[in-house]
Amino acid sequence: MAIRRTTRTSLTVGTDIYAAGDALGVKQGLDVSPYGIIRSIIITDADDEASTTQNVWIFDSEPTGIAANAAFALTDADMEKVIAVHLLNTEFDAINNRNRFEEMAIPFEADGGKLWIQVENEAGTPTYTSTDDVKIQIWYED
Repeated sequence: MAIRRTTRTSLTVGTDIYAAGDALGVKQGLDVSPYGIIRSIIITDADDEASTTQNVWIFDSEPTGIAANAAFALTDADMEKVIAVHLLNTEFDAINNRNRFEEMAIPFEADGGKLWIQVENEAGTPTYTSTDDVKIQIWYED
């Protein structure tokens, strides 16, 4: 088994104020091996706009997705694609930017070598100044 990482990918966040329970950015597909174990998730905020907690919803195949800054309400069909939901609430504040990081052990089998994620703003009311300053990366073992 080898440790691998996905490309650090922008969540493409909206620039209007978020509420708790909103989709933080849009769904993202991350290229991975066909199967493995997710070992950690990192979310970076380059402009340090907000201190919030985020739920990372992980899907084994492409969900319909929720628009950025819309209420996080999955369809029944999308709920069946969920393989895990993980709360990221460990935060590191570097004054000019922030990093959220959590370790885990989530097994997966990815349809077509791609995991899909959608992030939910679990708490707080952030307002982002740039659509691409919040990024996600997954480290996994295959």
